[in-house]
Amino acid sequence: MAPFGGVSRSGVLRIALLVSLGINLFLAGSWVGSLVRSDGGPPPRPRPLQNALHDLEGRISNDSFAKIEALVGEIDGRFRASPADPRRMDERLRALLGAETFDPAAFAATVDNFLAARNETDKGIARRIGEVLAVVPVADRKVIAEVVLRGPGRPFGPPPGPPPGPPPR
Repeated sequence: MAPFGGVSRSGVLRIALLVSLGINLFLAGSWVGSLVRSDGGPPPRPRPLQNALHDLEGRISNDSFAKIEALVGEIDGRFRASPADPRRMDERLRALLGAETFDPAAFAATVDNFLAARNETDKGIARRIGEVLAVVPVADRKVIAEVVLRGPGRPFGPPPGPPPGPPPR
């Protein structure tokens, strides 16, 4: 029997890593966007998990959908309550970058602390994803995998590797 209710450990790990990748892409985009915006306001927030929820609605059982919807809310809440909240990182970086004298050590420490908090947050989220997926029926997990692991435009960015087609000249 597979360790997570019919899903292999590597399958759960793959989904957890993809969720983590999506969150990392969001954070990188948020940080870079906040640095280049002239008005200083935060960039529009991408909503890959909400898009995935929209794509799952009506395709999986109501019970599974409710569990996944609650999980997405829980993930969002974990980020907002943790030191890994990208809004806090943006505030700290903006203050460091706007200081009269730039402190490279403070910058590195701020990023290191943020990444450590993100790592701990991601670990908790990965465990929680595994717990939720363990009680979702296999037919629904297959649909979830289809939505989460779909091709270009999937919620967590393009697939790894070079893009399809001939290389650019």
